[in-house]
Amino acid sequence: MLHYLYLDYGGQPKYRRELKYSLISLRQALGPEADARIVVYTDAPTVYANWPVEVVDIAAQTQAWSGQGLYHHRIKPAAVLYALKRFDAPVCFLDSDSIVRPGFHAEVSAKLAPQEIWSVTKTAVVMNRFELRNPFPPLRGFRTRLPHRGAYHYDTANSWMFNSGLIGVTQAHIPLMEDTLAFIDALIGRARKFSTVEQFAISEVARLSQIPIAEVRDTFLHYWQGRRRIYMANQIEKTLSPDWDDLTPPKQWAQMNYWAIRAYNYYYGIANVFSGWSK
Repeated sequence: MLHYLYLDYGGQPKYRRELKYSLISLRQALGPEADARIVVYTDAPTVYANWPVEVVDIAAQTQAWSGQGLYHHRIKPAAVLYALKRFDAPVCFLDSDSIVRPGFHAEVSAKLAPQEIWSVTKTAVVMNRFELRNPFPPLRGFRTRLPHRGAYHYDTANSWMFNSGLIGVTQAHIPLMEDTLAFIDALIGRARKFSTVEQFAISEVARLSQIPIAEVRDTFLHYWQGRRRIYMANQIEKTLSPDWDDLTPPKQWAQMNYWAIRAYNYYYGIANVFSGWSK
């Protein structure tokens, strides 16, 4: 059974509101009879005590999973690996700043199924979308050794990165996730310079291991950019119940229309300017 995984640590209300919005969209997309479970990994389990999800307390793990606080996004692959071993089932991590659309579960399930490629059976890693090649040119010359894959060196011609707002993996990918954490740890001293090391690490280990990466674009909307995130904060505030335990879907989901986002951000900017003048 596929386990969908959310993360909440640090106690930031704005991120929790995003998680609520995303989780409601996932529940609606799954429907009442879905062969899947939703799990929230959190350092504040009582916050989710009344939600119809499984809650896992990770308060004791966050310090170690974040590389002793040196790189907080390390928690994402660490949680995914922990979930793979805990549930002994496929796991799909979702960033909180996301909206799930109809057809998502079927698409993720299909793309996590083993596929025969040139007479070899392989299981893809599911991620959101391709971003770019040679993502960190200053890493030219970087070398390390990974526990499963062995020697690694940064390749300016072929190194690449996919967005990790979505990470779907199976038990076949446990070595990949262990190498991903080792990769991040080798870069931990430089992590403050590069804010997306975890998605680069997963992408690179998959590339070197010849594990395909399957993108999920149309049924998963990841709105991490600044303007879209400001717009979504307003949409969430307007459409969700103030009752934290009320998981009723909004009457209309945010469509993320380009012009609506621009118009709201223009209004938001003007309103904040005048707000500053009035103080």
